[in-house]
Amino acid sequence: METKFGKWITGRGFPVFFFAILIAAVGYVGLRWGNALEWGMQIHAYTVVFALLILLLPVLIFLLSGNGDRFLGGCKRAAAYFACFLLYDVLTMAVLDLASLILRLDLVVRAWLILAAAAFSALVVVYGSIHARQLQTVRYSVHLEKQHAHLRIVLLSDLHIGAFINAAYLQRVVQRIETLSPDLIVIAGDLFDGSLPDERKTDACAAALSRMHAPLGVYAVIGNHDPDVSDVRFQRFLRDAGICLLYNEVACVAQWNLAGRAGIVDMGELRVPLAELLGKREARYPTVVLDHDPQGIREAADCGAELVLCGHTHKGQFFPMTILTRLANGKDYFYGSGFVQKTCFVISSGTGYFELPIRIGTNSEIVVVDVA
Repeated sequence: METKFGKWITGRGFPVFFFAILIAAVGYVGLRWGNALEWGMQIHAYTVVFALLILLLPVLIFLLSGNGDRFLGGCKRAAAYFACFLLYDVLTMAVLDLASLILRLDLVVRAWLILAAAAFSALVVVYGSIHARQLQTVRYSVHLEKQHAHLRIVLLSDLHIGAFINAAYLQRVVQRIETLSPDLIVIAGDLFDGSLPDERKTDACAAALSRMHAPLGVYAVIGNHDPDVSDVRFQRFLRDAGICLLYNEVACVAQWNLAGRAGIVDMGELRVPLAELLGKREARYPTVVLDHDPQGIREAADCGAELVLCGHTHKGQFFPMTILTRLANGKDYFYGSGFVQKTCFVISSGTGYFELPIRIGTNSEIVVVDVA
């Protein structure tokens, strides 16, 4: 993240601010639902509703904190959908409350508006959940000055295998890739959503991804949500899936240099300077840098890389996080394709999704980069 706002989000003060906002939002919803019962049905229960939601808050936070076993995984999914509902219920009610004050609506009408906000929010979450699982194909054509052969790269990123992304979803990803005829497949980090799921699910996901095929192979880099590279289960997953992990390494792939970096977030001290890493490349071949975080694009441009492929931002994944993510990363390092100096970059919105399992205003995508 490049901006001051982005640095603040990654700092120590943001978690305190986030939880303060979360508590305020839960309290606001609890009071408003209670008001709806009182104003519309003369049931004086708003304090009970408020108390129940406040008691639910720590349970919600706990369930969203990890994959857990199968039972907790199911609870996590339910908690995540409820959190999505709360988000849009708060936003919708805030707009309707403001309209009610301006128009001076009576209490019965306001009660119905509170119920309407809840119904609208539920529909938004249903739509966002369905839309998140609809895979889109995004294509970019890149022309490089250095002499090279044509190359078609399929870029995946941010699969976040875990509570929401499973083997069935990965099979759909692989089936889509089969129709794209890639020369090379790359994964720009965050294969997993934190810790690895149970062994049965991990093995099924590895089996699904092992069906990906490209003449020049399948390569990946680490992301900030991935397990530690020393994790034996993670290493076995990569081996079973047929994925070559590039961890501060350069591979020479059919007259192309493919450089894979350690992540910036949580692994900064393990991240080899790109100038040092590219000292191992074949100078006559063009260089593709695979980096999870777009923050590394400028460094790659300074080092003369021809192409940088990234993920990480999810394009914000859902409104209003789309706005906040754009502010945090800057408009040039948020999503899409562009140039820094003579270096072309592509930033994917992600092939999967995480934590709050919806997409509003963004797509789950597979990126095709034709280098000509």
